[in-house]
Amino acid sequence: MADDAAPRGSGRAVEPSTPEAVAHGIDPVSLASDTRQRALWAKIIWARYAAIALVGLGAVLAQEGGRRSLVALGLLLVGLPYNGVYDYLLRRTGVLYPTLAYSDQVLPVAFVAVAPDLLAPALLFMLAITANTAVAFGRRIAAQSTIVGFLGVSMVAIIRSSPDALAELVTFAVLAGFTTITVGAMAEVERELRGRYTELMGGIDAIVWEQQSQHPSTLYVNEEATNLLGYSVEAWSRPGQWSRVVYPDDRIEVRRQYRDAIARGRSLVLEYRMISATGDVVWVQDHMRVETDDSGRATKVRGVMLDVTATKVAQAKANQFIDLVDGIKTALYVFALDDLADDDSLRLTAINPEGAAVGDLDPDEAIGAAFGDVLTVDAEGDLIAHLADVVRHGQGFTIDDFRPTARSRGERIYSAYAFPLPGQAVGLSLTDITDRTMAADVLRRQALHDGLTGLPNRAQLNERIRAAVRASTDTAEPVALLVMDLDHFKDVNDALGHDQGDRLLIEMSRRLQRVLRDADTIARLGGDEFAVLLTRDGDGDGAHEYAGRIRDTLEQPFTVGGISIETSASIGIAVYPDDAAGAESLAQRAEIAMYAAKRSGSGVSRYSADADQSSVRRLALLGELRNAIHDGDLVLHFQPSLSLATGQVESCEALVRWQHPEHGLMPPGDFIELAEISGLIHPLTRWIIDQALAQIRAWLDDGIEMIVGVNLSVRNLYDRELVPWLTDRLLERGVDAHHLKLEVTESELMDDPLLALEVLGKLKALGTPTSIDDFGTGYSSLAYLKHLPIDELKIDKSFVGNMVNDASDLTIVRSTIDLSHNLGLSVVAEGVEDADTMRHLAALGCDRAQGYHVSRPVPAAELCTWLRDSDDLAQLRATLQLPKPDLR
Repeated sequence: MADDAAPRGSGRAVEPSTPEAVAHGIDPVSLASDTRQRALWAKIIWARYAAIALVGLGAVLAQEGGRRSLVALGLLLVGLPYNGVYDYLLRRTGVLYPTLAYSDQVLPVAFVAVAPDLLAPALLFMLAITANTAVAFGRRIAAQSTIVGFLGVSMVAIIRSSPDALAELVTFAVLAGFTTITVGAMAEVERELRGRYTELMGGIDAIVWEQQSQHPSTLYVNEEATNLLGYSVEAWSRPGQWSRVVYPDDRIEVRRQYRDAIARGRSLVLEYRMISATGDVVWVQDHMRVETDDSGRATKVRGVMLDVTATKVAQAKANQFIDLVDGIKTALYVFALDDLADDDSLRLTAINPEGAAVGDLDPDEAIGAAFGDVLTVDAEGDLIAHLADVVRHGQGFTIDDFRPTARSRGERIYSAYAFPLPGQAVGLSLTDITDRTMAADVLRRQALHDGLTGLPNRAQLNERIRAAVRASTDTAEPVALLVMDLDHFKDVNDALGHDQGDRLLIEMSRRLQRVLRDADTIARLGGDEFAVLLTRDGDGDGAHEYAGRIRDTLEQPFTVGGISIETSASIGIAVYPDDAAGAESLAQRAEIAMYAAKRSGSGVSRYSADADQSSVRRLALLGELRNAIHDGDLVLHFQPSLSLATGQVESCEALVRWQHPEHGLMPPGDFIELAEISGLIHPLTRWIIDQALAQIRAWLDDGIEMIVGVNLSVRNLYDRELVPWLTDRLLERGVDAHHLKLEVTESELMDDPLLALEVLGKLKALGTPTSIDDFGTGYSSLAYLKHLPIDELKIDKSFVGNMVNDASDLTIVRSTIDLSHNLGLSVVAEGVEDADTMRHLAALGCDRAQGYHVSRPVPAAELCTWLRDSDDLAQLRATLQLPKPDLR
């Protein structure tokens, strides 16, 4: 279909009906409604114009005088308008109506009646009309219209009593009958063949085209060209239409191949793109056939164009899928089970490059191999059976830890998934999870093991205690927990430093592991505190035996930093179910027993309710404390700190008190330890913070700007929800974060400095100032302070109280103040009991003082009164020799 091969016409394979034809009950199959047929009928109409003119001229020549002119004028005046009517209808509707057959037969009758001597020419004209009618409308209409004309002429002849009319009429009747039968039969056969061809072409979902290669050439396309591409059949007759429709990028190459095929007289199959009337791209597969004459010259070109867009799209998607399968890092295999009854008939039918790499295979050579030749795994027979069951039952399965042997990659870990496929096949995908598994193992180890010694930590110990208690319920075997704390470990850190102290802990953990091989778990709980869990020999005697081993091994000197060090430990023992009812109480009571051993100096102590300090009272207080938090029996007192530079009070510390109905006002030392051991420290701390925020809000509303400090327990540092909760409470109370200061004691800080660093960093980001309380008691390296996100140091009262009389304490206080200021930290001295100490602190540049000399902890209302008592503050300023504040 190259545009430059030859000029084009157009045609149709289907003859659609028109509304006018249907309205008149006309069979559309018998009508020439396509372009060529309409052109033919147009020629017939013009031929009829010519015939009318010639008949009129013949009438003029056949007659004499004025009658000749009258007949000729009648033919022209009647025939030409009559023919014009059908010409107009043909142009308007494209249909030549069958009434033409009857009126054509009637018209000669009228002229014979006027001019009887024109009978012979009229009969010839009627015979021609009969043949035309038989072709156009069929034998039935041809016969009916001919009979109408024959009867009309016969009546005229009888009336005129023409002597030769009978012979002429008989001859006409015979010829008309013969013409109707033969010509009508031939026309019907042609119409039937054309109808079958039309029906056949209309049922093909393809464009059928035909082109003459000789001039003048025509291009035939069926209606599918309109259905597929949206262009009308007539549009294909326009010059250059095919070139316009072919996709621009394909146009030159396709035209070249068409021309080459026609020149060589060879057929071809070609795929290219075409642009539909809506702008869509349509892929076609054109089967072109070239017909040649005896000399090999092309005479005709035919073709069938198939829409292969869906195939192309599917092929593109398949190619993308193949590229995806080949490119992903997931190993894919397809195995087919040739014999459903034989697991060993499992054979590889497809594999991607990653799958080949996993098994060190050549992809082409591996096809058809048995499973064992593709992947080598443990329990291979069981896996093959499971894969065969997937084929038989259609149920897939997953293996989380799949470890095939691969020489080039070493041992890798995969997640395997088997799934059913059509054709008695099973798919197997392997996803490499080695790195993820190793990372998860590392994270789990970090979460459950102590970073210094590698021993299980408190979290893992608690898990194992719970598991051991559950198992003991079934076996009735006792479970013993030993908790130990090194004696005088603080002295090692003081003398040798924390690095050497850490080395001592590492060496001690290794020695414990060697002598306690039969123990279920040896754990480090933090600092110098360790625990041993026993499920075998877990009764009291067995636990005491293990405690003796521990003390014996610790009596052997350790060499640290070139120095021989002797250590000892205080060990507490608790046994389930004799001493505790569950895992949590077992841990608590083992720790209570350890403190009892430390207090008594016995070295080893088993939990005893009698030996427990006020155990009954403590248990009672535990239940009462839980209720006190919720019932409002707790109160806050506030102890102010005085600015030594200005004599102003800008901050205070919130201290909790328990207004017990029986024991009176209890200080925190009587119940804070109990709260920490029981886990109530979390709700207690949140209550204190919330009440402090409420008091800050009340002071702000009263015009008092005050920063309030609240103490945190080390256990609060393990509360992951503390910072989010605090964020919400600050918003709800309408308090800016800088008004709340959170304090952590140095000793608790050093129990887990990395965790403290993380939590203090979050609080710093929130905007809450932070402080290290009781500084100097935790024996932390001062250089370590530069890494902590803190704002303030509070020097412990043990150094402040006697600094005036003790040069060593004075040196420590002075050094701490200087270092803190160099690090950008403010300093608060605790335990200031007299004016002389306060003056010395001011001289050293200490920022604030806190203690009984300034004020005892008092309720919020009493503190407000004290703040407004100018005499008290004036006396403090006088001690510091500060000028009176300008109150203007």
